[in-house]
Amino acid sequence: MSLCGEKWVRNDFSGAGKIAVFMGEYRPTLDEKGRVAIPSKIRKAFEGAEPDSAYVVAPGFDRCVMAFREEDWRRFVEEKLAPHSHADPDHRKKCRFLLGGASVCELDKQGRILVPSNLSDYASLARDVVIIGVYDRFEIWDARAYDAYRPGGDALESFARDLGL
Repeated sequence: MSLCGEKWVRNDFSGAGKIAVFMGEYRPTLDEKGRVAIPSKIRKAFEGAEPDSAYVVAPGFDRCVMAFREEDWRRFVEEKLAPHSHADPDHRKKCRFLLGGASVCELDKQGRILVPSNLSDYASLARDVVIIGVYDRFEIWDARAYDAYRPGGDALESFARDLGL
């Protein structure tokens, strides 16, 4: 199954051990109350067995905000965090970082979520933001930070070599 739009695509590779991949870029704005509109194409791409009226948002790596469908968040926690020992101090730090900063955000009638202030501050979100699809989640970035982070030149050549292209 493919849901294709101008900027968003969900490719369903759900057969035998494969995953759904979300990709694309969108540039909405954060309003004065800290709300951001989730593009309708991404809301449709995240439709599944459970209602898509809420997302789990958590601190992301590289100073962004990660957002998951609730079922994808549960799978992330079960597969990436739960199997490890809480006796390991590094694992406890990871859990505190990811779980301690996470929140459930419900969509309002206009398709917006309120980004919690702790996450907005963590990611230094200003008015202009970028939402990008990344596998089973999307990320919310400050636009200036994302534009500075985006690879170019030598990094892209290295990516091509690593992929054998």
